[in-house]
Amino acid sequence: MSVANPAKAALFGLHEAGAGGRRALILSLARAANNLTPAEIRQLRRALFEEEGVSRDEAAALFELDRAQNAPCLEWTEFFVECLTDHLVWQVRPTGVLAQEQAEWLIGEAGRKFSLSGFALLANVLAESDRAPQWFLDEVRKRARAPAVQAALAAAAAMNGELASA
Repeated sequence: MSVANPAKAALFGLHEAGAGGRRALILSLARAANNLTPAEIRQLRRALFEEEGVSRDEAAALFELDRAQNAPCLEWTEFFVECLTDHLVWQVRPTGVLAQEQAEWLIGEAGRKFSLSGFALLANVLAESDRAPQWFLDEVRKRARAPAVQAALAAAAAMNGELASA
């Protein structure tokens, strides 16, 4: 992967991404530990999708950024899920197949700290994959029953009910 565009890095107040390029940009955002705004997420999307996709190191850095978000906006979850699903399911050959190694990496990263974005990614990877290891499906089902996921889904349902009645 190439070095991040300096003009795009400057949008985040970073004057040089340095040798780490896009990965360094993502990690610097994670170290800042601020929730990203929708405008910042659009900038990050442009910085990462100007090429053919993200590397494994950049994908790991995106997980670090996800763990740094304590109240992520909907745009973050959408971006995170789309970007990493693309990395895991569509950038590798054969496309549409979640291989054993990828599944192990994904479960490991998603298990380091619970986030609704991380769970949404697991569910989306299953939905997008034509084939995935059976143990991965079983693990995602198990996580779907976890109290944190159930609470988040109940809160989302309540919020949707409030929006529908407004």
